[in-house]
Amino acid sequence: MIGSDEEQALVRAGRIAFPNAKQLFCMLHCKDNVRHRLTAMGASCELREWVLAKLFASNGVSEAPDAAAMDDRIADVLQFVRHNKIKAVQYLQEHVLPKIVVNNRHRWEDKWIVQHQSNNNNCESVNHLLKLQVNLTVLFICNLCHVLTDEVL
Repeated sequence: MIGSDEEQALVRAGRIAFPNAKQLFCMLHCKDNVRHRLTAMGASCELREWVLAKLFASNGVSEAPDAAAMDDRIADVLQFVRHNKIKAVQYLQEHVLPKIVVNNRHRWEDKWIVQHQSNNNNCESVNHLLKLQVNLTVLFICNLCHVLTDEVL
């Protein structure tokens, strides 16, 4: 099981390095991303908080006890978004709900996983360390190329 935020490079790296591992997404980061997206779309604070509650509250999609309840809650949040003319249906269907669905399925299948929303701030530290390592590697290669170029001249 690999837990991470929505950093695409980290998710891809995890899939390559551990192809049989399951991916668990941090719902805290997911919630923050939804909040930012809805704000950028111009959704009012009241509507934004309603959508966030329907997705992440204790009776929201991310806390559904089973597939039937999850499907009902997904239908409810999408109906709410459509009814209130928030242009976020495609974003929710393509980017948010698939992550919540995956997390829920893992929770139901693997009882050793915390049976509530997964929140993982450690992935921020991992992202930072990976970026530092990549920067150091690039710097090393650039310096090596410079040294080799100077020796050839």
